[in-house]
Amino acid sequence: MTATSSQAAQLGWTSRRRLAVATTAALIWGFTRAGVDNQILNVGGWSSFSRFWRALVNPELAGDFLRLTWDATVTTLSFAVLGSVLSLLLGAIGAVGLSELFAGRGMLWRSVRALLVIPRAIHEILWALLLVQVLGFDPLVAVLAIAIPFGAVTAKVFAETFDEADRAPFLALRASGANRVQAFAYGVLPSVRGDLVSYAFYRFECAIRSAAVLGVIGVGGLGFQLDLSFETLRYGEIWTLIAALMLLSGGAEAMSTRVRSSRSRLATKATIGLLLVLIPLSVNWSGIDPRSLWSARTVSLARSFGNRIFPPRLGPDGWGELVSASIDTIAMSVLATALAATMGLALALLSRGSGSSLRSFLIRLCLLLTRAVPAPIWAFLFVLILFPGIWPGVVGLAVYNIGVLGRLFAETIDEADDRPTAALAAIGATPTQRFFYGLLPTTAPRLLALALYRWEVIVRETVVVGVVGAGGLGQLINEHLAARDFAAVLGALGAMVVIALCLDALSATARTALR
Repeated sequence: MTATSSQAAQLGWTSRRRLAVATTAALIWGFTRAGVDNQILNVGGWSSFSRFWRALVNPELAGDFLRLTWDATVTTLSFAVLGSVLSLLLGAIGAVGLSELFAGRGMLWRSVRALLVIPRAIHEILWALLLVQVLGFDPLVAVLAIAIPFGAVTAKVFAETFDEADRAPFLALRASGANRVQAFAYGVLPSVRGDLVSYAFYRFECAIRSAAVLGVIGVGGLGFQLDLSFETLRYGEIWTLIAALMLLSGGAEAMSTRVRSSRSRLATKATIGLLLVLIPLSVNWSGIDPRSLWSARTVSLARSFGNRIFPPRLGPDGWGELVSASIDTIAMSVLATALAATMGLALALLSRGSGSSLRSFLIRLCLLLTRAVPAPIWAFLFVLILFPGIWPGVVGLAVYNIGVLGRLFAETIDEADDRPTAALAAIGATPTQRFFYGLLPTTAPRLLALALYRWEVIVRETVVVGVVGAGGLGQLINEHLAARDFAAVLGALGAMVVIALCLDALSATARTALR
């Protein structure tokens, strides 16, 4: 230990305290950047905002609209099924080059690792916006926009799962003369099969939400219908569509949870069988024709688009515009993560404390609502009462992620060791004391790690709220797209990739400090 680190330890400057100080400083900076004054609230929009919530008790139930809602729900489901299946195939292939078991740590491993950084750093809605330029509003756009980034993430997770498995059986089979494929199939795969299946269903659950988000840009589904209804302020229709989203998202989450928690192989196989049946049905429902990928029209448009997007360059206002938008993106992600984590933890604790009561059910229903509705829709709603800028994006992202983090926090708290809390209760500790001295110390590292993981995702999600004027790189990219300045779009995407990579590394360092 160096003299400096020894002095820091004596002063109590542990890694966790440094993390707390850094977090506080980041929040103060974020509020300063976003601004807190009387120019945030738009009083004139409160009437529309209140009409939206009043329409909750009067959804649109006309037969024609219900049939439209059903068709949109089926379309969203088909996009999610096909996108998640393709992402798993791409992830399995990418994991071979990313896993040290297969590729070692040589040139192949480094090349694949560097290659897969880019699709992970770019949000699926940006992939869709770029693919639309080549494929038009083809259903394949939604499927590929889900499959490309999800495939890169899946490859990373699968590779880490392989590398963290017990290597003794693999090495024993290799020593006995088996090749790498045989040693993996019989020495590694059986021990990680459950983890892979569990993660695959989690990906499907995420794909449902992504499919709804992609509808906002016009590729069809519930998100597309929601966008149309918001533009015409038909709030009754909006609540009908939201109900469909909640049923679809809730069903996917229930299926995912059942597979991840079930010890019954029969139940797991039945669920997998259901999804396999959905694959051909989804192809039929969505009307996808893979031949459009290599049609003469697609090849011609791809060549033309390549000429327009390369080389990347700055927008008309140069570096100042790009740097300012990048700073706004970081500030938006910091504030949204802090708000989502705080409210998500509060709701998770209220849900746990109330057991199976009506209050618990209503809280969980509220969490489902917030994560089922796409973040751009929340941002569009809050633009009614907040002037354009960072704050509509912050609030929209926070509301959406309250549902995500609230669910994850609730699962963490439910699975926590309750012996310290029970011991405190036995000696007469109050609920507040049991929380701060019993529950929080055992769950804090996991809760903070989940918040940091979600921060990485929120950085990418700042792009999706830019389409409604919520500031940051998302708004800048949307403006470049409107001007059809694709080279400037690529330049802004480069800034997004750099930010995502830096914050991923910062988040990984912070998670290490929590161990």
